Amino acid sequence: MAVVVGKRLAAALLTAVLSTAASAFHIPHTFQPRTLTATHQSAVANDDISSVSSSSSATPTPILEGGSTKAINLRKQLQEIWNDPSNTSPIILSGPKGSGKSELAEEIVYQLPSWQTKMVHRLRLDDGINFLDTILGTTLHPGLLDDLSIQANTTLVLQGFQSQHVDSKDSFDRRGELIDVLDTLVTKGQFYSTYDNSTKAFLPRIIGCTQRPPQYFTERCGKDFKATFIKVPSFEQRKSDIKAIAAAKIKLLETNFGLSNVQLSKEGRQRLLDHRWEVDGDAEMDSELYSGLELLAAEKKWNPFVTNSLEPRHLLVNAYNEKIRKRLLYDVPLLRNIVMSAWVPGKTLTYIVTPVFILINLILFLGPQTREENAALTIFWAGWWPGIMLVFPFLGRIWCTVCPFMAVGNIFQEFSTNMGVQLKKWPSWAKDSGPVFAFGLFYAILMWEELWDLPQSGALSACLLLLITSGAVVNSVIYEKRLWCRYFCPIGAMNKMFATLSMTEVRTWKSNCEGCTTAECINGGSPTVAHDNYALKGCTMDLKNNQLRDMGDCVMCMSCVANCQRESPELNLRPLGQDYGLPWLLPQSIQSSENMALSQVETNFWLGGIVCILQGSVLLHFLPKLLSGFGMDPTIATVGPALNASFATHALLAFAILGFPGGLSFIADSLSVPLESSVKVLRRQLTRTPAENAAIKTLYESMLRQNADLSAAIKEWDQDGDGSVSNWEIEEALKLLDIPEYEYGLLFNVLGPEEGRTVSSLFDEIQELYFDVQEAQQGSTGLSATFRSQLSKNDFETKLTFVEIFNRLDKDGNGFLSKDEFSSMSKGEYFKKPLSEKELNTLFDEADVLGIGRLNVFEFMSILRKNVKIGIQEIGYGYLPLSWGSLTAYWLGLGMQELGLTLVRVPSTFNVWISQGLRDSIPQYVFDTSTIHILQASVMLVSYIASVALTQKLCDDNRIGPVRFATHAVTQSIGAAITLYLMLSPEVIVSSYR
Repeated sequence: MAVVVGKRLAAALLTAVLSTAASAFHIPHTFQPRTLTATHQSAVANDDISSVSSSSSATPTPILEGGSTKAINLRKQLQEIWNDPSNTSPIILSGPKGSGKSELAEEIVYQLPSWQTKMVHRLRLDDGINFLDTILGTTLHPGLLDDLSIQANTTLVLQGFQSQHVDSKDSFDRRGELIDVLDTLVTKGQFYSTYDNSTKAFLPRIIGCTQRPPQYFTERCGKDFKATFIKVPSFEQRKSDIKAIAAAKIKLLETNFGLSNVQLSKEGRQRLLDHRWEVDGDAEMDSELYSGLELLAAEKKWNPFVTNSLEPRHLLVNAYNEKIRKRLLYDVPLLRNIVMSAWVPGKTLTYIVTPVFILINLILFLGPQTREENAALTIFWAGWWPGIMLVFPFLGRIWCTVCPFMAVGNIFQEFSTNMGVQLKKWPSWAKDSGPVFAFGLFYAILMWEELWDLPQSGALSACLLLLITSGAVVNSVIYEKRLWCRYFCPIGAMNKMFATLSMTEVRTWKSNCEGCTTAECINGGSPTVAHDNYALKGCTMDLKNNQLRDMGDCVMCMSCVANCQRESPELNLRPLGQDYGLPWLLPQSIQSSENMALSQVETNFWLGGIVCILQGSVLLHFLPKLLSGFGMDPTIATVGPALNASFATHALLAFAILGFPGGLSFIADSLSVPLESSVKVLRRQLTRTPAENAAIKTLYESMLRQNADLSAAIKEWDQDGDGSVSNWEIEEALKLLDIPEYEYGLLFNVLGPEEGRTVSSLFDEIQELYFDVQEAQQGSTGLSATFRSQLSKNDFETKLTFVEIFNRLDKDGNGFLSKDEFSSMSKGEYFKKPLSEKELNTLFDEADVLGIGRLNVFEFMSILRKNVKIGIQEIGYGYLPLSWGSLTAYWLGLGMQELGLTLVRVPSTFNVWISQGLRDSIPQYVFDTSTIHILQASVMLVSYIASVALTQKLCDDNRIGPVRFATHAVTQSIGAAITLYLMLSPEVIVSSYR
C-alpha cells in the first residue's frame, strides 16, 4: 500500500509542478532516465547554468515543511547546494528508513542547474543486485556506468539498501561487489570498467541516499573526501513538524478525491503525533493520509455537510494501537469539561468525601456493633468490598482518587503548609521499603480482621479506617504529595496490582511532550487550573505520565489532564490486560501474535505476595468448613482474643491459611526450576547423538582459540550486519573456523531454527550446549565432581546475555577484557557468592587459554555458568486474575446476601423505633443461594482461564519452559478448585458443635 500511495503522491506532486512551472519530485522504480520539466528544458535551451531558485510559487517536498530547527537546517543546506551551481561533488543524504531522503533527493535534482540534469538516472540498490551485469557491464558489453561515465550533464540518484538483511551468500557477495563499486564511485569519482578493463573517471554528479552515517565515508576516504553531507532526521525526531508535513501532503493528495482545502483537525493532528513513525515514516504517512482522504470523500458522498477535515476516525484506523483504544476526551467532549471542574476531585474530597467519612466513623463507633443492626457496617463490608473489586477492571485505581484516608491527609497537608511547614522530598528508600511495609501491614490487618472478627464490630472497623488514615496523615505532614498512597498504603498496594488489568488508562505519548519545559503535568501550577487548589499541585503520585509502563501507580485524578495546556494527556478505553500484552486476557492461541507485545508491568516480590495473601483471605473466611473437612473442631474459628491454647491455635491457623496460596506457589516454583533444568538437559542428552556432542565440543573449542575482539567475532557470525544470524551466515562462520564439513548438518540440528536468532542468543546457546556436553561426559566417567559442580562457585544470575555483560565490563572498548576489567565483575553483583580478588585472578588465569593476559568473549564465557534469573514474581503476577476472581466472587456473594438489607437496618442504626408493619414495608433485596452460586462459579471460571492464560504469556515473555508453566497452572487449578468448593459447599453450623 505504501508503495502505491507513494506513486500516487508523486504523481500529484508532478501534476502540481507542471501546472505551476515549478520544481517537483518523482520516485520511479526503474533505471530509465526521466525527461525534464518545462522549466529545465527552457534553461537547457538557453544554456543557463544558474540554479533554479526555490520561489514562493514552487511546490517543495512536504519533507521540508515545518518550523523546527531540524526543518530549518534542512532548508538551509539545500539552499546552499543550489546557490553553488559550479559544485559537482557528491551529495550524501544520510538518515533512517522512512525519513524522506528520496523526496529530498528529487527536490535537489529539480533545483540543480539545468546543465547538470539534462539526463537523470535513478538506481535502487535493492533492485540493482539482481542486475549487476546491466550496471557494471561484462567483457562482452558495457554497463550502465560505462554509458554514463562521460556525461557530465547527467545526475545519478542512488537509493541505498532498505535493509541490511540478505537471504544467501550469493546475494551477500553480489551486494558487496555493488557496494564496493559504488563506494569508489562516490568517494573517488571513478570505477573499474570490466568492459574496457581499466579504471575510468565518472563525470555525472551523484546524489546518494543511505542509512549509513557520514563517518562511514570519512573513515574509508579520509577527511579530504569532498562531498556534501545532509543528515536527514527521522519523523520520530521531527514531531513538531508532523502537522506541517501532513498538511502539505494533504494539499497534494486531496485533488485525487475531488476534495479541496481539507484541514487536519486538532484531534487528528494529535492522533498523528501519538503514532510512532519508526518503520517507514514517510511512506506510512502517505498511506494513512491517502486512506483518510478516501474515507472522507466517501463520507461526503452521502453527507455533503460533513466537516471538511480529517478527524481521528479517518486516520491510522488499521494501526493496532489505534484500533484498540477509544479516546474518551475527544470522542466525548463533555468529559473534558467535567475533568476541568474544580470538583474533580478537589472539592469533592473536601466537601463530600471527608464529611461522609467522619459521619461513617461516628456511626461505627457510636452505633450498634453488628452488621445486622448497623447500616454503615453493612455498607463497609458488604458494599465497599464488592464495589471496589468490580471497579478495578473498568476504572483501575480510581478509588484512590476519592479515598477518604488521603482526603483527610490532604486537609492536614494544606494546614501544615499554611503554617509554614516545608514538606520534604520523597526519600530514596521508599520505593524498596514501601512494598515490604505494605505487605506486612496488610498481613497484620487480615489477621486482625479474622481474630477480632472486625466485620461484626463497628468500633474495631472504625479503628481499622483510622489506622490507615493515620498513616496518610503522618506522611502528608512530613512529605509532599501522596507518598503514603504511592508506596506504603496496603489498600493502595492492592489497588496497584489490580489496576494493571484495567480497561482505562491515562496516557501521554512522549512525542507530544517534545519541547515542553514546564512539566506542569507533574509540577502543577498551570494557569488552566488557577481555580483548583488540588490540581495546582500537579500529579499527586509524582508520575511522569509519558513514561508510565503500566497503570499500577496512576490513580486517575486527572490533574495532568487539567494542567497540560497542550491537552496531551488522554483518557482512553482499551482491552483488559493490555499492560501485560495480552488483550482481554484471552489465551494466546486464539489471538494474533502481532497484537501481543511483551509485558510492561514492573514486578515486585512483595506486591506479588499481597496478591497471594488476598487469595488466602478468601480461604480464611471459610475456616469453619476447612476445619470440619479435616475432622477438626470448627468452633476454633470463633475463638476470640484470649491467653489460651484455643486462641493460639486460631491465630496459627489464620497465619498459615493466609500464607498458604503464596507458600504453595513458591514451593511449586522452587521445585519446578531444577526440574525444568533437568528435563532440558535430559532431553538434550536423549535426543542428541554422540556425533552431535562431538561437533558442539569441536565448535566451541575452535571459537575459544580465536584471538578476535568482540566486534570481529560478531562480524564473523553476522556478516550482513542485520543483527540476526541466518543459516548461511553460520555456514560461512564454520568455514572460517575450519570446522569439518560433515559436522555442519549436525550443528544445524542442535542450534535450532533461525527465526529470532541473534548473535548474543547464539553465543549463549553454544556456550550452554558446550557446558551440557562437558557435564554429561565427565558425569558418565563416575567422577565425584562433575563439570557443573566444579563451576558452581562461578555461577551467576542475570537476564543479560554474555555479549551484553562483556560490553559492560569492556570499559576501554577494545573488544577484550583485561584482568582489571574482569575483576570489576565482582562489583556488579553477578555472582551468587562474592568472590575474593584471589579467586577472580585464578578464574581469569584459567580462562586465559591463549596466555596473552586478556580475554576474548569466548574465553570469558568458558569459565562462567549463567543462570537466567527469573524470580517467582515474574510469573506470580499471572495469579492476579485468579486472586481478583476469588475476592470478587466471595464479596459479591456477601453483598448479594446483605447489601439489599441496608435500608431496613437504618432505623436500628440510629436507635429509632418503628413498627413491624413499617419495617416490613421497607424494600429488602436478597438473592437466592442458587443465583449467588451460579454467579460465583462464573466469575471463578473466567478468572481461572484468564490466570492460566496470563501465566503462559509471562512465561513466554521470560522464555520460561513448559515444565515451570505447567507447575504453576496446576497450582492455580488446585487453588481455584479449593476456593470454588468452599464457596459452593453447604455452610457449617458452628453452634451445633458447641
